Amino acid sequence: MGHERTTKQVDDELDEICLQMIQLMDDYCSSIGRLEHCLRDGCVHLAKSRYVMGNSSVSDLQLPTSGPYTARSTVVREENTDTINLAHDDSGDDPIKRFGVLVPGSLRMAQERFCKCLESTIEAAVIKSEMEKVRENYLSLKDTRSQMTKKVNK
Repeated sequence: MGHERTTKQVDDELDEICLQMIQLMDDYCSSIGRLEHCLRDGCVHLAKSRYVMGNSSVSDLQLPTSGPYTARSTVVREENTDTINLAHDDSGDDPIKRFGVLVPGSLRMAQERFCKCLESTIEAAVIKSEMEKVRENYLSLKDTRSQMTKKVNK
């Protein structure tokens, strides 16, 4: 009997979870806003590069069509902790080299901004995963609360 929670304690925990969820939603919206900003900036810099170098110099023709391609960044999900991380490998292929040796600064800025997009995406995914865990906790506490009220009403 000493380990049972009162309805007041459960209500307080539900309130704390709601506050935590609101904070996570704010963080999620902020990370999505950063993602939008990075995407917009990357596209603008890519358009500048196309203007400077020409349409045919910066197009999908530079994408790899055959042979192995080694990515410089990969998304790693750890199974035991269920966390998502971004692993960098500098030995991977640098896609900017497909556009020549002397590329404009705007193309390098576009690459940098798109790399930031990947980081923001990972951040948003981590926050979304945390929101799911908090939601599950909220639903289980809500069920506990409804069972407590049923016992009291009987």
